[in-house]
Amino acid sequence: MNTALASLLVLLVIATPVAAREASSVGGDQSSPFSHPAQREFLPAREAFRASAWRDDQRLHVGFIIAEDYYLHRHQFALESRNPAVSHGELALPPGVPMVHASLGEIEVFYDRVVVSAPIEALEITAESLAITVTFQGCSDRGLCYPPERVELDALYGSPPAAFDSPLVIPGIAKMERLEWIPPT
Repeated sequence: MNTALASLLVLLVIATPVAAREASSVGGDQSSPFSHPAQREFLPAREAFRASAWRDDQRLHVGFIIAEDYYLHRHQFALESRNPAVSHGELALPPGVPMVHASLGEIEVFYDRVVVSAPIEALEITAESLAITVTFQGCSDRGLCYPPERVELDALYGSPPAAFDSPLVIPGIAKMERLEWIPPT
């Protein structure tokens, strides 16, 4: 009898997680983190942070349009060339808005839009597009922080897209105090 009871307990321990996984997948596609009803209020990362790239003779530029109530972390940008014959120098980032983040401490962030750039380093620079991969990370003001995101872009030769044609003016930025991010309860 003890052997039968022990076997039943082992079977129950093994079957419970399987049943729980199957029950959690009923009623929707669980492959997306935004399929849970509480997450549907947040945009997918690539909608919250829309990236585009362009270049001139000497510099590669990457611009982000940031959705309202979302921000990008200044310290999380990285840039890689997907062409072994082309590289880039140090990434230039504008100053961000200071923030005290609940889990990251003092950081700088970007709202609305931002353009980062890097010098192009190649043996011979042509007018072709440059294939790049950009890494970034951002959050929603309502408490969701996305994992680092990587996006592949082609930096076309020419002028910036219209959204980045004029300088960014943030009213009151010179007087802005540190922001403090408090996670929602």
